[in-house]
Amino acid sequence: MTATNPNGPAPVSDPIGFIGLGTMGSRLARNLRSDGFRLVVHNRTRDRAEPLLSEGADWAATPAELGRRQAGRLVLLMLTDGDAVRSVLFGTDGLARTAGPGTLVVDLSTIAPEQSREFARRLRRRGIGYLDAPVLGSTEAAERRGLVLVVGGEAGDLDRARPVLERLGRRVEHVGPVGAGTSFKLVNNLLFLSHMAAAGEALALGKALGLERRQLLGLLVDDGASSRVLEMKKGFIAESSYPAQFPLALAHKDLVLALAAARRRGLRLTVSSQVRKWYDVAMGEGRAREDYSSVVESEIGRLSGRRDPTPSVK
Repeated sequence: MTATNPNGPAPVSDPIGFIGLGTMGSRLARNLRSDGFRLVVHNRTRDRAEPLLSEGADWAATPAELGRRQAGRLVLLMLTDGDAVRSVLFGTDGLARTAGPGTLVVDLSTIAPEQSREFARRLRRRGIGYLDAPVLGSTEAAERRGLVLVVGGEAGDLDRARPVLERLGRRVEHVGPVGAGTSFKLVNNLLFLSHMAAAGEALALGKALGLERRQLLGLLVDDGASSRVLEMKKGFIAESSYPAQFPLALAHKDLVLALAAARRRGLRLTVSSQVRKWYDVAMGEGRAREDYSSVVESEIGRLSGRRDPTPSVK
C-alpha cells in the first residue's frame, strides 16, 4: 500500500520501522498506520504492539531484526531516555548491528544533546543517517496531529524523512545540526515547566487569601498573567485531577537534562534549579504517573501545610 503526503514531494511506499510504543509512540504509530503506511514495529513488551499488529503492522522480535528488515530504509524511535536509545541502537540485539548503509534513524525521544551527537557519530561510521527530532506537545496533540517536530541533522536526511514526519504533526522545523533538536526541546520544556510551577505558587497564595480556585483560574487565564500551559491545564487544576498527557516523571527527567546541559556550559540557572526542587517534591509524593501539571497540587498542599498522600489519576 502506498501512502501519499499532500504536502510532501513524493509518495512513500517503503515500510517504516517504529521502535517504542509507549504513551506517545503508540499514538504516532497509529496515525501512520491509519494513513496507510506499512509498519514494522518493536517494543520492549509485545502486548503494547498488539493493537497495531491487529491492524496489519508487522512485528520484529528485536531491534536487530527490525534493523535487518529495514536496512536502507527509515526507522523512527520514541523511547524514554538516552539509555534506552543506546540499548536499542547499540545493545546486544541492537539495530546498528544489522541495519545497513543508507538506513536513516529518526529519534523522536527527548535525550541529552551530547547523546544525540554521540549516536549520530557512531551510526555514521556504519553508513547510517541520524536525525534528532523530539516532539513538542502532549498525547492529546499527538492524537490530533498537532505536534511540532524540531529537527537537528543534515538537510538531505530531513528531506528524505519529511513526507513521514509531516504526518505526525502540524509543523516540522529544521533548527540546525544534530543535537539542535534535543537542545531546543530542553529549552522549551524548561520554560513551560517553570510556568506551571510558578502557577502553583500563585494559586497557593490565592488559597491563603481565601480566593475560590475555579474563579481565580478563570480570571487568571483571561489576563496578562496567563500562559498557554495554564490555559491548557486549567481544567485539570480546577478538578484537582491530573490524567497524564505528559507524565510528571518525564517532565522531571527533562528538567534534569536541561540543568545538566546548563552546568556543562557554566550556566547557573537559579530559578530553574528551584523549579526542579518543586518537581522533586511532587515526585516524592508519588505523582510520577500523573500529568506534570500536578506540580500545582503539590505546591498548594506544601505551602498550605498539608500534602495529599493519594494523588488522583483518572
